[in-house]
Amino acid sequence: MICSVAIIVLATGYAHAQETENRYDLCIEGGTLDQAIKELHEETGVPLWVDYELASTAGIHPVVGKHTLNEALEVMLKGSGLVSSLTESGMIVITRIDSAQAPHPEGNMTRSKLKKSLLASIAAFVFGASADAQEGKAEGTGASDDDTIIVTATRRAERLIDVPLAIQALSGDDLEKLGAVNFSDYARTLAGVSFIDAGAGRSQVFIRGVTTGADIGQGAEATVGVYFDEVPISEAASQPDLKLFDIDRIEVLRGPQGTVYGSGSLGGTLRVMPRMPEFDDVSGAIQLTGSGTEKGGGNGEVSGWLNLPFSDKAALRVVGFGVKNSGFLDDGYSGLGSSAEDNINDEKSYGGRAAFHVQPTEQIDIVLTGIYQKSKFGAYEQVTDEFPALVIQQSSDQPFEDEVKIANLKINYDFGFATLTSATSYFDRSRFFQNDIDYFTEALGIARVVSPLLYEGETISQEVRLASSGDGPFSWLIGGFYLDRSDDFLQIINPLGVPASSDPAANLFYLHRASDIEQLAGFIELGYDLTDRLNITAGVRVSDIDRANVTVNDGLLFQAAVSGDVSEQSTTPKVNVSYELADDALVYFQAAQGYRIGGVNPGLPPCDPLAGCTIDVGPTYGSDSLWNYEVGTKFRAFDDALTVAAAIFYIDWKDIQLNVSRGDGFDGFLNAGDATSKGAELETSFIANEHLTLGGQVTYTDASLDDVPASIAAFALPGQRVPVTPKWSSAMNFELSAPVFGNGNAYLRGDLQYVGGRQSSLGPASSDLESYVLLGLRAGLEHGPYSVAIFVDNLTDERTELDRTTVFGLRGGAPLTLERTTINRPRTVGVTIGREF
Repeated sequence: MICSVAIIVLATGYAHAQETENRYDLCIEGGTLDQAIKELHEETGVPLWVDYELASTAGIHPVVGKHTLNEALEVMLKGSGLVSSLTESGMIVITRIDSAQAPHPEGNMTRSKLKKSLLASIAAFVFGASADAQEGKAEGTGASDDDTIIVTATRRAERLIDVPLAIQALSGDDLEKLGAVNFSDYARTLAGVSFIDAGAGRSQVFIRGVTTGADIGQGAEATVGVYFDEVPISEAASQPDLKLFDIDRIEVLRGPQGTVYGSGSLGGTLRVMPRMPEFDDVSGAIQLTGSGTEKGGGNGEVSGWLNLPFSDKAALRVVGFGVKNSGFLDDGYSGLGSSAEDNINDEKSYGGRAAFHVQPTEQIDIVLTGIYQKSKFGAYEQVTDEFPALVIQQSSDQPFEDEVKIANLKINYDFGFATLTSATSYFDRSRFFQNDIDYFTEALGIARVVSPLLYEGETISQEVRLASSGDGPFSWLIGGFYLDRSDDFLQIINPLGVPASSDPAANLFYLHRASDIEQLAGFIELGYDLTDRLNITAGVRVSDIDRANVTVNDGLLFQAAVSGDVSEQSTTPKVNVSYELADDALVYFQAAQGYRIGGVNPGLPPCDPLAGCTIDVGPTYGSDSLWNYEVGTKFRAFDDALTVAAAIFYIDWKDIQLNVSRGDGFDGFLNAGDATSKGAELETSFIANEHLTLGGQVTYTDASLDDVPASIAAFALPGQRVPVTPKWSSAMNFELSAPVFGNGNAYLRGDLQYVGGRQSSLGPASSDLESYVLLGLRAGLEHGPYSVAIFVDNLTDERTELDRTTVFGLRGGAPLTLERTTINRPRTVGVTIGREF
C-alpha cells in the first residue's frame, strides 16, 4: 500500500475548477510540508495528497493574505523542488518536479483503496496517532482554539500563538458562551485588565496598573486605546460600550502600543472586531433572551443578523438588536417633597450595524461600515449609599442617555509585494445626564438644584499603511495617521423650578468647555529573521499633537474664562526579539514606550487658602510617558492539548497626570511624580479529552507611587498603591460537551472570576474595596440550526464593591457623608433561544 498523507474529507462531485479560482484569506505558517498542507486544508477545505517521503520537506514558505489555491501553492513550494497538480476529481497532488510527469497513484488505485490509504495516513503521520484516535480529534479533541483565531492587532494577519506579544483574544464563540453583551460581561476574564464600572457607557478600562483612578468628565486622555475594527473610539476617560452582537473576536494588547496605535495606548489597546460580510450564500440568525433579576424585574433582549451576497464580489451584512433590562436599585430618599422609587437604574438600548463588502478586482477589497446605538438609563450610575442593600439616597434624578454613530471606509489593495490599507473613520458620541449635587449646593446655601450636563464629541481619523508581503527574512510596515477630535461640554446649574437662561451670567452656574485635538503621526516597523528561528523587530512612531481648550465659567457663583493651547511632539520607540524554540513554542523580549498628551485644566476659581484650597494645580499639565519591559513565552504541549502564554513585566511611569483635589471642592490635573508597576500574567487552555476543556488566567500586579512632590503630600504619598488595581485576579472556566440526537451537541459551561482587594482612589477619601468572586453557569443544546441555553449569572447572588466614591456636604442643615458604591447586578436567571438559517 502506498504510504501517503492528506488532510481531507473526500466529497463526491467536487467542483475543482471553481475552487482553484476562488480567493481565500490565508494565514499559513510555513515550515515543513506536512504542517503547511494541514493548515491549507483547514482554511480552504480542499483535499490534498503528498507522498509520505516528501511530507517532512522543510523550507515551505508562509502564505498570508488573499490568494487562489494556485497562487498559494506557488508561494509555498517556491525553491523546494516540489510542484503541485490537480486531478480530475479535484484533489491537489504535490510531487517532486522530476516526477511530475509520472503516472499519478490515483490512476493506479481504486477510489476505495485510495480513500483507505489516505485516511490511514492522516492518523499515521499528521497526528502521530491511531486512526481511532484521529476520529476522536475530528470531534474537537485535538488542537487548541488558537488554531482558528487569527489576530490582526500587529496590522498583519497572524495566528495568535505566533505573535510575540502579550496579546489575548476572545473569539465570538467565547463571547456567546459567556453571554457577553457589555464590556463588564467579559472584562474580568482578561489577564492584566482592571476597570471602573459606573454603568454601561461610563466604564474605564486599565491595563497592568497604569491608572490613577476615575477621570470621568475631566478631559484627560484615556490610558487604554479602544478600537472598533479600525475606528478609534477612545474618549477622555469614559469609554462607549458598544453591544457585542455578531462579533468575530476581541483582541487585548497588554503594555504600551505607542508605535502602532499612538497616544492614548499608554497601558495597552483593546480592539473589538466584527464579523464581515461573506460572498458565499444567504445566511442569518435570530436570538431571543428573557431573564429575571433578583430584587429587580424582567429583562428582554432580541438580536439578529443577515448576510446577503449580491454576487461573488459583493455582499451586505446587517445586524440589529434591542435590550431592555430592569433596574435593581431603589431610591430610599423621601425628604424635601420627593418620594421613594424602586428599580430606578433600568436600561433601554437599541441599535444596529451594516457593512457592505465588495471586491471589484482580485487586488482590491473594500468594506463600508455604519453603526448606530442609543441607550437610556434611569440612573446613570449603578451605586448605592447603603451597601450591601440596594438603596441609593438621591434627592435628584440622575438619568443618563448615550448615543453613538460610527462610519468607516476600509480599502485594501494587494500589490503582491505589499498590501496598502486605507481606513477613513467618523465617530460621533453624545451623552446627556444629571447629577445629584444637592448635598454640595446646600453647603453653599442653596437647598435644591437641577444640574443637567451634555457631552458631545466628534472624531475624524485617517490611517494609511503599507505592510510587506512575501516570504523573505525582511518584513516592514510603514504608515501615517491623522486625527481631528472636538469635544464640547456644557453644564448649567439652577435652583429647582428655575429654567436655564440663554444668558450665561443669569444662571446660578454656567460651564462651557470646548476642546480640539489635532494629531499627525508617522510610524515604521522593521523586522528581520537573523536565523530561521530568531527574529528582531524595531519600530518608532513620531507624533505632532496640538490641543486647544477654551473654558468659560459664568453665573452667580463665580466668573472665569480660561483658554490654553498645548503643542507637543513625541517619539515612541520599541524593540522586540523573539526566538522560536520549536513549532508552536517561542520566547520573546520587548521594550516599548507609551505616551499620553497633556491638556488644559477647566476654568477654576483662584486658589484661595481661606476657602480651603491647598494645592494649586495650574492652568495646564504636560504629557506623561512610560517604558514597559517584558519577557514572555507561548507554547503548546501534549499533542496541542495544552496551550500556555505567560509574561512578566516591569513598567517605569514618569510625570504622571494626577487628578488631585485642591481642598476647596474643585479638582484638576498636574504632573506629580513617578510610579512603577511590576507583575506576571499566565493564560492556559487544556483539552482534557473530547468532552472536557479547561481554561483560565491569573494575574499578579504590584503598582505603586514611587516619587511624589511634597506639595501634594496631603493627597498622595510614596509607596501608596495605585487605585482599582488588585494585586491578584484570576478567571477560570470549564466546558463539558457531548454529542446528542445524532448531529446535536449539549454543553455545560462554568465561569469563575476572582478580583482581589484594592484601593478605591488616591487621596484622603480612599478606602479599601473587598475582594469578590462571581460565578456563572450556562447549559445549552445545539441541534442543526436551533440552539437553546439556560443561564445563571452571579449564581451566589454576591454583592460586590466594584468602585466607591465618598462625598461630603449638608442635607437638611446637618453634615452629610455619602458612601456611593458601584455594585454588580444581582443574580440573574434566564433562557436564550436561537435559530440560524
